[in-house]
Amino acid sequence: MIARNLFAAGLLGVVVLAGCRGNADFSDVAPTPVTLKAEDFQQEIMAIDRLVFGEGPLVSVRREDLGRRLEALAGRVKASGDAPFLVLESLELRRLASGTRDLPPDAPKATLQREWMRIRNNLFDDRSWFARSAADLEKP
Repeated sequence: MIARNLFAAGLLGVVVLAGCRGNADFSDVAPTPVTLKAEDFQQEIMAIDRLVFGEGPLVSVRREDLGRRLEALAGRVKASGDAPFLVLESLELRRLASGTRDLPPDAPKATLQREWMRIRNNLFDDRSWFARSAADLEKP
């Protein structure tokens, strides 16, 4: 566990330093992406999509539910294999969960939506049932 955290911290440090120079290419040391089968996570993804893209404000109950679901997904992603990429993505999901819990109810949802779509697209092959806006959600 400590080795994984150190690896993630080291990679983050490299990315930050690379951003300062603007010309560094670390693709040879970046973890190899792993794509998970979206259907195996469909229930969780769709539930998170409904919370992220749903109408209305991010009231505390909704933020807590979303945070809990993101944490649970992070655990399943990490348990899916021992690839460093999965560890990093599970950390991204945990970071998003933590940030979600701290959002004020009137916060714009655009950043949350972009971050969720970025992580979701990193981990899973794109599927037609992925929500990209409130219009994509099934009506109850």
